Amino acid sequence: MNKSDCLTADWQLIGFEDGSLGENESHVAQHRKDCSEHGVTPDLALYRQGHFEGSKQFCTTTNGFNRGLKGKEYKRNCPQQFEEAFLSGFTDGQHLYSLKKVLNQRANELEDAYKELDWLEHTIAEKSEVMIADGLNRDQRIVVRDEISEHQEQQRFLYSVLHELKQEFENASLAYEQAKREFSQY
Repeated sequence: MNKSDCLTADWQLIGFEDGSLGENESHVAQHRKDCSEHGVTPDLALYRQGHFEGSKQFCTTTNGFNRGLKGKEYKRNCPQQFEEAFLSGFTDGQHLYSLKKVLNQRANELEDAYKELDWLEHTIAEKSEVMIADGLNRDQRIVVRDEISEHQEQQRFLYSVLHELKQEFENASLAYEQAKREFSQY
């Protein structure tokens, strides 16, 4: 806060704004520090009144859910009488957030496997053409053959885990969709 802000401060409004933004009541210490340079001390009683009213707006079940869904942290900033409602929504939001995170991870793993399979198929085809092309001696053909063999081994491995990756993705998708339905009241 600058000098003008400190001299004209409506401490109840500042407390309300801080509370409605989810700031802890202890945030008044920052205002105290800012304004002490200008010889102004915050009115703690008005600040607390405003903060309490602002916290009523912040510490709702719906806002808790939305913050949990975004992966935000809870800083223990809700007054005791609002905390239970906030935490109820926050816990549900965190649960849905974690399921979405798992779903995204499974989708990325599956996509990476398909990309690698495409790359391997393309590389094996290229190396097969090199293998039959003129101009390679026996030792060079052996090196190319071994490279093809390694790529085919990787390909077999990926095909062997592909079903499992698809199943994990499907399970994660089902769990996420079920939780979305369960929390549709938000």
